Amino acid sequence: MTGSQRQRLLYAMTVVVAEKGYIAATVADVTARAGVSRKTFYELFADKEECFISAAETGRELMVKRLEASFARSSAQSLSRVATLRASIRAFLGLIAEEPEFAKAFFLETAAAGGRAWEHQESCRSWFAESMRAWHVRTPGYRRVPHETYMAAADATHEAVCRCLRQGRIGEVPALEDGVLHICLALLGVPNSAEDAGG
Repeated sequence: MTGSQRQRLLYAMTVVVAEKGYIAATVADVTARAGVSRKTFYELFADKEECFISAAETGRELMVKRLEASFARSSAQSLSRVATLRASIRAFLGLIAEEPEFAKAFFLETAAAGGRAWEHQESCRSWFAESMRAWHVRTPGYRRVPHETYMAAADATHEAVCRCLRQGRIGEVPALEDGVLHICLALLGVPNSAEDAGG
């Protein structure tokens, strides 16, 4: 039962923060939404911040699984390198559109949650950047670029998503696919024509 209560609290934290913002959200809001006692909350989490970070980690694990599955499907289908990247971007943006509470809570409210939550988000961006590097080194005509280039691709993707969310246009996030792909290819020096050429 404890596992079920923990999952309900994590989901409730995500929804409450998406609705009210991290600063305004309270433990009472979360426990009421989850239907779990305050006592149980503090048996599972030290405080609101720990619960928020745990919820963020759950979301990150979902994102990683989705993107790894996309890479696996692309490999099985023998897609071109650029088509593989496009498929992964599509999977990432699709997940955000499918999980609006998660997107609003963790893309827009992490800064308000403070240092530990911000460090967690930075680790997510680093993972995205490393995934980009792993894709890039297997691309025909690969030329080495600084690590900061991959981080720039991650940051640009993050900001494009955040802009949609701040403007209340979460349904338009999947439409960022072409723009995000173009940004990533341009930063890494991979020509757009490689997609049509099978690169």
